[in-house]
Amino acid sequence: MTIDELVRRTLKEWSAEADVPPGDLAGAALRRRRRNRLRMFAVVAGATATVVAAAVTVPALVQGEGAPGNDEPVVAVVAEPDPSRETAADPESSPPKTLVAAGGVAAYSFYTWKEEKISADRQVMKLTWSRYNRDSGVYERTPWAWLDVARGGEAAVFLEEIPATRVGVLTGRGAEVRWIALERPASAVRMSPDATRLLLTNYSASPDESYVPVDNGQRGMPQSRIGFTVVDLDGGRSVFRTVAADQEAGSGRRNDFQWSDDGTLVWENHSSVSTTRKYYDLEGRARPAPSREAETYQQAGLSPGGTRLAVDSPDQSASVGIQDLSTGETVPLAAVAGYWIEQAVAWADDERLVVWACERKGAQVCVGGEFRNRLLLVGLNGGEAVPLSGFRKNSQQEGESWTPVFTDR
Repeated sequence: MTIDELVRRTLKEWSAEADVPPGDLAGAALRRRRRNRLRMFAVVAGATATVVAAAVTVPALVQGEGAPGNDEPVVAVVAEPDPSRETAADPESSPPKTLVAAGGVAAYSFYTWKEEKISADRQVMKLTWSRYNRDSGVYERTPWAWLDVARGGEAAVFLEEIPATRVGVLTGRGAEVRWIALERPASAVRMSPDATRLLLTNYSASPDESYVPVDNGQRGMPQSRIGFTVVDLDGGRSVFRTVAADQEAGSGRRNDFQWSDDGTLVWENHSSVSTTRKYYDLEGRARPAPSREAETYQQAGLSPGGTRLAVDSPDQSASVGIQDLSTGETVPLAAVAGYWIEQAVAWADDERLVVWACERKGAQVCVGGEFRNRLLLVGLNGGEAVPLSGFRKNSQQEGESWTPVFTDR
């Protein structure tokens, strides 16, 4: 089976949990990444977790009430990012208790998930978010249903429920929550790379609701996405654009919009194997994908300097490859220090990556299975492997899985 065929087939496997044959980690990693995108686990970490090389400090959001169409001006303040670039790790804990960070990125938040039965035949996925508190030095559970944290970890935006009719804005430590009313219900929110705008994905019903699986099969829910809303935090105004869900992308689960690296476009995960994303301008019109952004399934994407791209490995010797954009050559990211590298999560800098990795046993076998893995900081030269977190027992099992959201420090 070719990679294209594998991806096509995986896009239809909405509810199936992984059955990983020994020695098939490269194919299994690809299957998990595609399924995770469709089931939202990795979707949260998509654009939010992508390392964005920003040359400005973050204008930290809203001071004062604001609602769409309100002419009252909103004042922006600046939140200073953490200047530290030292590695911070909690290798004995899963999920971590203290900050996980390396180079220019930090996981200022993470979430766990659980399916809750709401009727005889329906269930809903509930996310539980934890956010890093710089004052206490530990992650603390939040009451919010959705969270996005700005560069530096101080400012944040959140939704109280899914779907929500307003979005909460925090400008920093000790700040009061300010609310922005929404004309249409939203189930996800993300800040633009420069933190001057919000991108909300609008749904007519909860995208996290699904039918309870029966006999290992699951009936699909109707698509409920209706479009996206962009909120200008400087003036508090918002504009809604109708962009219905791609019917070819399957049924039910969410497909949230995310910002392009430069914040001029938005994108959604795409069902076509020719590109991983479909892009739109802020008017909701389809646009060509920016160079390189839609050329990889790897979450890390482009390196901060724009010289390398994390991609799938070109052969079975690894799951992740590193493409030199000046030559086009792709080199597999080999196993290191007893770890098999499964997925590239974020670039710490141009020479180091944060990855998910499992303990290697033999050629291509993970101790305890491929879904028992931990965050690891690795150097591209293969000489560095620093554990950043403890091992997840099973990254596909509710109640045991957690997903970090990396952003710039």
